[in-house]
Amino acid sequence: MEKEKFNQAKYMREWQKENMKQVKASYKTEFVDEFKEACKKLGIKQSDVIRKAMQDMIEKANNI
Repeated sequence: MEKEKFNQAKYMREWQKENMKQVKASYKTEFVDEFKEACKKLGIKQSDVIRKAMQDMIEKANNI
């Protein structure tokens, strides 16, 4: 019996399914465009801004 080759893509999909979640939100187009432009102008990734806001909220809740 031949040993099955390691499937990196399958492994990553399964790992993400078990360990990751998405946060989704919808906002007006103009607001999103302004956010994207502000991030670009400041050289900051959108995901980093969102992650920082989430982390700040968690820390604030933990300090109550």
